[in-house]
Amino acid sequence: MAAAIALLTAPLIADLIVCIAGNLRRTRAPRTARAENVRLAVVVPAHDEDLTIARTVQSLLAAGCSAHVAHPAGATAAGAWEASIFVVAHNCSDATAKMAAGAGARVIELNDPRQRGKGAALRCGFEAARRAGANAFLAIDADSVASPNLIPATCAALEAGAAATQCRYELELPPTGPFRLLDRLRVLAFRAINVLRARGRAGLGFSAGLFGNGFALTAGALERVPFSVNSICEDLEYHIRLVCAGLRVDWVEDASVYAPLARTRSAQATQEARWEGGRFHVATRATGQLLAAVFGGNWRVLEMLAEAWSLPLSRGILALLLTAFLPVHWIHLFALAGAVLVLAYVLEAVFLGVEPWRDLAALVGAPLHMLWKLAITPLVLRQSRRGAEWARTRREAQLP
Repeated sequence: MAAAIALLTAPLIADLIVCIAGNLRRTRAPRTARAENVRLAVVVPAHDEDLTIARTVQSLLAAGCSAHVAHPAGATAAGAWEASIFVVAHNCSDATAKMAAGAGARVIELNDPRQRGKGAALRCGFEAARRAGANAFLAIDADSVASPNLIPATCAALEAGAAATQCRYELELPPTGPFRLLDRLRVLAFRAINVLRARGRAGLGFSAGLFGNGFALTAGALERVPFSVNSICEDLEYHIRLVCAGLRVDWVEDASVYAPLARTRSAQATQEARWEGGRFHVATRATGQLLAAVFGGNWRVLEMLAEAWSLPLSRGILALLLTAFLPVHWIHLFALAGAVLVLAYVLEAVFLGVEPWRDLAALVGAPLHMLWKLAITPLVLRQSRRGAEWARTRREAQLP
């Protein structure tokens, strides 16, 4: 039992060490060459998102995109490119297309039941933007809000030679309503995965990762590694392919995208189960590919292998707590070292937020959060046994 727990939690421990050390070090891998002039387009895959799409488009316009006009984007002289927004209304049954067009986006309607999943919508958007003259593509979810500097910050990283980038991706708490400990804990956990871990990997020169929202790819990267992924965790699946091909995702520290926290516990459980189950599904299928890359001499893939098999933090903590019932001295020392790493990891995540003291106070609800994660395990296992379909999160009302 002790050996099984150590083996199960070892990828998480390795991932925590990399992330903690990388955030403390925070060096940036040098770029030796600048890329060609970047012509960036924003691609927004949308499936029944008429409640949020206008807000997303408006935030992108404020971040430096241009509203759609009659003439083709990029038709002006070289150097005068204006970033356009391409919304792919994918098998929608609502007013997503109308709302997006009214807000100032170009709209591509993809109504084909044979093409399912976010991957299909992104491929459609990338190709439409490429035909319009773009040579780089920024993917933004249809329920998200971009920081005002997102477009220039992404362009700067791509112009410096990055083949792919990922900005900060965080959840936003509801602007009104009661202060709920479990909601704040979920936001904190999300920040730890999508900000702290990405910063840490980038700080040690590894690939930061892709999180499905706020990532950018050059046309060269897409030509070298086609975006032919279709799982519910298309971001992890594609990131594995990039790393195995020797490409790295650069971290954009000062720009962000924010997505709303699901407002009901059932919607949150569905999101968590689809994410965890999807990650496990991708990890099991990609392990052979990762090991082949390692044996081929790409040692950096070892970090990607640890990430793919890393337990969610709450499940790792529960596994380490089981060691208290085992009469084995060495596993107690292993668990103690793990506890120290978990504490350092959580504190780093707390102080990356804008309200660290409220996040610290919310940690008193951590046991409830772990029990909730334990309770949704059957749902996670069901999702891991099949390729889950892309579906929007249930919205109760128009977001402000």
